[in-house]
Amino acid sequence: MELYIPPPTTFFRVLPPKPVVPAVPVVPVPDLPDKLHAPEGTYKLNPPEGFSNIGSPAHPTAAELARQQQNTSTFLAGASGFMVAGPGMMPGQMPGGPPASTAMSYGSSIVNGQAQPPNPVKMTFVNVWYPPKQGGDQRSFGGLLGNKQQQNAPLPGVDNQPPKEESYQYEPSLYSNDGDNENGSQPSSDQPPLELNLNLPPNAGNTGKRIPFTKSQQSTMNVIPRPKNNLRSSSSTFVTRVQMQENLLKNLGERGRNGVGEMARYGFWNLGRTFGWGEENPKTKEPLTRITFSQVPSCHAVNMHTLGPDRIDVVIGFSSGDLLWVDFTIGKYSRLNKGGLLNNTAVLGVHFDPRQPHHFIAHFADSTILRFHLFADDPPTAIMAFVLPWTKYFDSVIPERRNSEPQSEPQASTPAEEWEEGLIKWKNEEWELLKNPVAQNKKEKDQNMWAGKNPIAAWKIEKVKISAMAYSPDGRFLAIAAEDGNLRMVDVAEEQLTDTYAGYFGSLNCIAWTPDSRFVAVGGQDDLITIFSARESRIVARCQGHSAFVMSIAFDQSRGEARAYRFASVGEDAKLILWDFSAAALHRPRHHHPTSSHHRLGAGGSSLSLAAGHSKSHLPLYAKSSIFHPAPPRSEVALLQPVMARVVEGNLLTGVHMTQTSIVTVSRAAQVKFWTRPPRNNAHNAKTRTASRGAASNGRREREFSSPA
Repeated sequence: MELYIPPPTTFFRVLPPKPVVPAVPVVPVPDLPDKLHAPEGTYKLNPPEGFSNIGSPAHPTAAELARQQQNTSTFLAGASGFMVAGPGMMPGQMPGGPPASTAMSYGSSIVNGQAQPPNPVKMTFVNVWYPPKQGGDQRSFGGLLGNKQQQNAPLPGVDNQPPKEESYQYEPSLYSNDGDNENGSQPSSDQPPLELNLNLPPNAGNTGKRIPFTKSQQSTMNVIPRPKNNLRSSSSTFVTRVQMQENLLKNLGERGRNGVGEMARYGFWNLGRTFGWGEENPKTKEPLTRITFSQVPSCHAVNMHTLGPDRIDVVIGFSSGDLLWVDFTIGKYSRLNKGGLLNNTAVLGVHFDPRQPHHFIAHFADSTILRFHLFADDPPTAIMAFVLPWTKYFDSVIPERRNSEPQSEPQASTPAEEWEEGLIKWKNEEWELLKNPVAQNKKEKDQNMWAGKNPIAAWKIEKVKISAMAYSPDGRFLAIAAEDGNLRMVDVAEEQLTDTYAGYFGSLNCIAWTPDSRFVAVGGQDDLITIFSARESRIVARCQGHSAFVMSIAFDQSRGEARAYRFASVGEDAKLILWDFSAAALHRPRHHHPTSSHHRLGAGGSSLSLAAGHSKSHLPLYAKSSIFHPAPPRSEVALLQPVMARVVEGNLLTGVHMTQTSIVTVSRAAQVKFWTRPPRNNAHNAKTRTASRGAASNGRREREFSSPA
């Protein structure tokens, strides 16, 4: 007889102890200064009330969440946006993002105890001049919505021009001997004319506002259309909420009624899923307009050519690939690349063409550059069933180029001889139909789906991931920084890649041009800022002062001192550094040879690269025209030392801006600081003393260089 023992109903299981994970220590923030001492004077930190409330990417606390859950509405009002949650939802069940996330904290993370948004906060500052108005002038700002005669009627006997800026006077060329500036080193006073052939599509609306720099032209097509959709009454799910300041149009209409005119300084920024428009004014606590989207804004650009008291055009790029054209003065918008129809990757940058202000380019995360017409619409959604023509063309040209390369035995050659790179271009030939009146009168069903539709063109550089782009102020060059560490120059008129400059090492992150378009400064992962001369095709100097990646560079647009450029830079070392770029400030290398081919490539190389012309036909073209310039060693390039370097933030700095009254720093955690400039009289005296000392020291260095060994 066997004894049956039933199994136990419960099992006692000893679980292994959980490994002890050490907590990530929070690095304490050092004592941050509220004053910065520079040669021209002391910069003082402005109180936060000096600018509109930008917001915070931090999630609400438990106490704030408990108070918000008492609200029975679908959308719970938060301190910096609105809560995407219902009354009965638990924090972990909230849709649309992390638990208890606001529109500004959407997608944020905690790093070193600070909340950081998913995309860095990018800001843009502009100045808008409101001309003086007579006391009897009863025009209202609301007239922009319908009364075109009031909108464009000038005020009789009133000076409508803004105050003139200080003129720039710069040194002709750095490192140039007398009589050595014959091949383009002298700055030209003849700026290239703007191409103002709008080629408006047939469905573009007219508002009666003419382009400001072509008032003499009487063509009825020379008008600037407005966006179509109203922000407040929009039924689109893309725009989820609009918060406009009370009586905004009335307050804007009162600008300039003091009889002397008024200059307003506006700022635009993105944070989380919101985009804001604020004013640098202590009386303005909240943003003038704050828009919340269903997608995350990633970049934006302001059209400086149409900027005025009655028009502020801003194009916003999103992580979904969408592009939104917003006119904040009338509260209307139009949507381009809707739902990623043309490109569904994130928009990394938007740039208006200085020569054609109604055109802008956008570069996407897949390194495709699309050129858009601001007043044109997207093609019909039927194109989603087909392969996009530029994608098909890129896929066909790249293998064809590889197969056409001559296969020869490997020989010892320099990198410059092996380099062969160009711009792959696709152009929308159907835009040519707009020049034919017969084609414009055809029915839409008889026209090609790309006639009068975006994009105008598409560009691509093979095997290159673009990190930053910037037009020169004169519109002659387009500088492209890439993650492969190379800076590429594109001739805008010829639409060809002319020069490629190799960096020291690592990726390039940011680009900034001097106000006169003579030099371009590039910062990257080599902790250096390299200054190139686009006209002379050579490296001018390297700036050494950062101890981490350089993230942003900004030149001072209001500096009127001759023979010097002032610019600022910030990086992941949390430093704000000021630089004075001039011949007197450069520390030339110990073994300096003015005719060296390393850092002085000569005017011949520049003229040769710009003279390599190609056909301007509207057919697809692959141009192999890039001239490769290898990076010279540090010992053979002049160094520029900073005039001020100071840690100003307890987090990574991602942006810097230089306005007429202050220097603005932006951190990765959305902390914005305004550093007020010193008084003009003290700054002028300090600059004079600094310039005299620099001239004396430069004379001593010249005598040392010229003395025999």
